[in-house]
Amino acid sequence: MIRTFFKFLFRTFFWICALVGFVFVSLGLVFYFVGFPILTPAPKPLAQDSVLTLTLHGSYNEHTSSKGLDLMGGASLYDLTRAIHQAAQDPNIRGIFVHLEDPDLGMAQLQEVREALLAFRKTGKPSWCYTDSFGEVSSGTNAYYLATACEEIWLQPLGAVNLTGLQTDVLCAKGALEKLGVKAEFIQKKEYKSFVEMFTREGCSEPSREAKQAILDSVLDQVVDGIAKDRKLSHDQVRELINKGPYLTQEAYAAKLIDRIDFYQNLKPAIQEKVGPSVAFIGISAYLNTLPQQEEGSKVALIFGSGSIQRGKSGSLGISADATCKTFQAAMVDPQVKAIVYRINSEGGSPLAAETIYNMIHYVQDYAKKPVIISMSDAAASGGYWISVAGSKIVAQPATLTGSIGVFGGKFVLTGLFEKLGITWDHVSTSNNAGMWSLTETYTPEQWLKLNAWIDQVYDTFTRHVAKDRNMDSLQVEKVARGRVWTGEQAMALGLVDQLGGLQTALALAKKESGLPPETPVEVYPQSLTLLETIILLLEDKDEDFFPQVSAVSTFLDLFRQIRMVFALLCSSQEVVYAPLGKIK
Repeated sequence: MIRTFFKFLFRTFFWICALVGFVFVSLGLVFYFVGFPILTPAPKPLAQDSVLTLTLHGSYNEHTSSKGLDLMGGASLYDLTRAIHQAAQDPNIRGIFVHLEDPDLGMAQLQEVREALLAFRKTGKPSWCYTDSFGEVSSGTNAYYLATACEEIWLQPLGAVNLTGLQTDVLCAKGALEKLGVKAEFIQKKEYKSFVEMFTREGCSEPSREAKQAILDSVLDQVVDGIAKDRKLSHDQVRELINKGPYLTQEAYAAKLIDRIDFYQNLKPAIQEKVGPSVAFIGISAYLNTLPQQEEGSKVALIFGSGSIQRGKSGSLGISADATCKTFQAAMVDPQVKAIVYRINSEGGSPLAAETIYNMIHYVQDYAKKPVIISMSDAAASGGYWISVAGSKIVAQPATLTGSIGVFGGKFVLTGLFEKLGITWDHVSTSNNAGMWSLTETYTPEQWLKLNAWIDQVYDTFTRHVAKDRNMDSLQVEKVARGRVWTGEQAMALGLVDQLGGLQTALALAKKESGLPPETPVEVYPQSLTLLETIILLLEDKDEDFFPQVSAVSTFLDLFRQIRMVFALLCSSQEVVYAPLGKIK
């Protein structure tokens, strides 16, 4: 009886597992061959009178690496700007509508979107921006700066224009750490490398304050220039407006900061009046799906790196030295790739990891003779700049934070905190410096000397790279180094970057450097993986050689890709779903 019962349980469990496995395999095959048919329909000709719509809300990744899944979470920054630039040249796109809902974009990312909107506006096509308020109980300076790239700015009657200028708040936690019994033991190289001051000081040092003030002044100048030019106001008028902000709706209208006070639902009739009654509103994801697939031939590889720079295989968070090098290697050995653009958004991280990527970029250029153009996003500072100087050319937005040629190191000693908690530690060791990195022991005088020697070595290596790759002598480097952060605009004047602009500028420069025509396609590396590809790659040997070889798995994937192309043609009757006004991001 008991044996029969257990046989029944086993059989039931077996068939449930078999059914679940069958469902997952079936879904994997469907997702691989078809993608997500509801979310990613096959391309279809665009309606003649279309208006591209985008709702800007929250933060945006520079690029999303998965197929289909990224569309469920909204477009990436690359998707947004690529769609806007493409729409500017598309005769079927008659205008663009931007709905601002408190986007969380850094100033350089904001300039990236603004640059795309201004390129669209230069074609003569109309553009509208609507928002409930430029900030409610917060500054709306950044959002308003973005909005001025559009021809018309609409504001809800109860809204406001919180044009109040820029401010950075500096956290100083020394007092709190002392109360907790935590001791910060750090070395900074040199006086402008101020990150550790939040743990060691009760306020900004004079060098730190000087650098931060210069950055804010530079960015404000850029904001004033943009607003003055696009709202047809003088620089003095804009500065005075910022000094006297914020503004209620009627005040903003009287000051020519906005064009119309009205509600969202009245925007559609106004657009129809200008474009035509048969206007169709299409979102970013749906619009990108209407674009034709790129053809085989010469191309530019685009590689993204965002987050903290880390050694080894760091997963999907941050910039993994291993993964980045493998991606560069894949682009290097592809005979169709004639140039590479590396888009970086990082405030630094491990010097060892930065050095690994730095040398890989040089290897690609020296071995394969393919130019590597650096495109800086919000930040390419400290380790981010370390990597960047390896590029043949560096492009930065005016508000990009870069430089920070310096280093710091140290640790927190938690002995006092543990004592407050009634915890004590004892130690057993083999050597004098075995506890150098222990969080329960302070540095000895000898260990301070060794830490300082390591810091000096990293700083010297960093500055030598800058001198070599930027064609500067050591005195010139020292003047712009010392841990100081610069805006892209300042860095351009100091010779730390080569050109101001966004990703499109970098891509155009890469094509020019490699002798390619402007219409040369761009492909993101590594190629996005479908669900089935991801599952198969999980089965591969994780300790593969640094330079990837052709494997049975890759051959299998190539076969599946060919079958998928044929299968996709059979499913090409699906229709594009057009978005309601402002609903698709």
